[in-house]
Parts: sequence; structure tokens; C-alpha cells
Amino acid sequence: MDKVQYLTRSAIRRASTIEMPQHARQNLQNLFVNFCLILICLLLICIIVMLL
Repeated sequence: MDKVQYLTRSAIRRASTIEMPQHARQNLQNLFVNFCLILICLLLICIIVMLL
């Protein structure tokens, strides 16, 4: 179990030190925003369908 925790911690540490290009970060943010908007729309559609 300690080995697994150590491996996860080191992997997280390694991933957090990776430098990301600015345009890649921008694309990721846009993707995340679009994903959230789609989820919100789906939720609203579900609520409207339940109310009808």
C-alpha cells in the first residue's frame, strides 16, 4: 500500500511540473467551459421534461 501511495505521489508531482504551452492551456480551458455548458443545458432539458 505504501508503494502505491509513493508511486501516485511521485506521478502527481511529475505531472504538476510539466510546463504546458499557452495555446494548449487555452484550448483545454475552452474545452472545459464547453463541457460545463453542455452539462448545464442537459440538466435544464431534464428538468423541463420532468416538469411537463
